[in-house]
Amino acid sequence: MVGEVGMRQEDQIGFMDFPRDVTAQTREVAYETYNKLAFAKVKVVNFNFASTDYLNSAGIGLIISLVEDAVQAGRTVYAYGLNSHNRKLFRMVGLTERLTLVADETEARDKAKTQTAS
Repeated sequence: MVGEVGMRQEDQIGFMDFPRDVTAQTREVAYETYNKLAFAKVKVVNFNFASTDYLNSAGIGLIISLVEDAVQAGRTVYAYGLNSHNRKLFRMVGLTERLTLVADETEARDKAKTQTAS
């Protein structure tokens, strides 16, 4: 069974809550979730990986694609909840050049509120 990608929205701030396993099977549901946030015209997308234990190469490819889509649309992307291995992986593949890693949802929300206030 494919894990759901949860979605939350607070004004112009969107949250994507990733499942335990982020793999190729996550792609369709992740894009459905992202597209709902894009349609709602959010300015900031927060990727929540607090429940994610497993992220394979296809999952990394998915995250790269989502980040590129968001950045090209002028959105800011924050990510939090990553375990130390996945934080290192994000740095190695260059994701940290396109998104900002933050400690937790509180920091993501604070940065997002600052971003949308301008």
